[in-house]
Amino acid sequence: MKYKYGPLFLTAAAGGVYLSLMYINPYNGVITLSETILQLSGSRGTLALGFSYSELAAFAMRLFPEFMIELYAGIMLYRHFCTASTYVFSRYPHRVKWYLGEVGRIGGAVCLFSMLLLATAILTTAVRYKLLADNAGILLLTYHFIIHSLWIYVMTLSVNLLAIYLGSSSAYAWVISVQLVCIVLLNLIDLLVRYCDSRLTYENAVIWNPIAHLVLGWHGSSLKGVNQVLTSSDIRMDLNGSLILFFLLGLILTSVGAFVIKKHDLLVSDLEAGV
Repeated sequence: MKYKYGPLFLTAAAGGVYLSLMYINPYNGVITLSETILQLSGSRGTLALGFSYSELAAFAMRLFPEFMIELYAGIMLYRHFCTASTYVFSRYPHRVKWYLGEVGRIGGAVCLFSMLLLATAILTTAVRYKLLADNAGILLLTYHFIIHSLWIYVMTLSVNLLAIYLGSSSAYAWVISVQLVCIVLLNLIDLLVRYCDSRLTYENAVIWNPIAHLVLGWHGSSLKGVNQVLTSSDIRMDLNGSLILFFLLGLILTSVGAFVIKKHDLLVSDLEAGV
């Protein structure tokens, strides 16, 4: 089964240019790589993402390229599962082995997208401004790539698996809606902490919101050089902790998907036709 990667390349290239033009803004025409990555992940230089509705809307738009790749890759496995249910599984019953191969292709597509998105954003920034590479920036770039890739993988696989039961359009709408709700909750948690429970701190509450883990500026690190450029004094999640969290989410969802693919027979219904 062949995949067409043209939309992936186009989305990554356009998304990288979009992110650079809209969200990377140095104060004096000079920007370090570490500050570039912080701004890409949701911080504005030395200022962490604020909690106003306009800030949350801007943060949602910052994730727009990721939403687009979730639309493209969100039906990769599902589309092939429809075909496999008809033509493959009758002759090749090893569903889990087939599924793991498809999941590997989704993971590869997500990593390729993230790599191209970051490369395009950084190259566009280097053309527009004087970009200074620093050691902390290289490490933050690595964290950003892994954390965001794992998150996109989890969301993409969620679309594929939900599509088996809901159809592709409804599954994508549900997954995007959940992410938007998580973004809105960043503001609602702040209001809850301020007005409802004085014993609760924002730092303790926000750690349960998975979207918050995408903002590198809200993290701390045991690496001294990296910790010095992480700017938030209010929220100090651990970078390694966020990486492990998304890895475990991906592992759990992949395992659930293997069970679903093994047990579910798509031939009993036609969700795309509404039957």
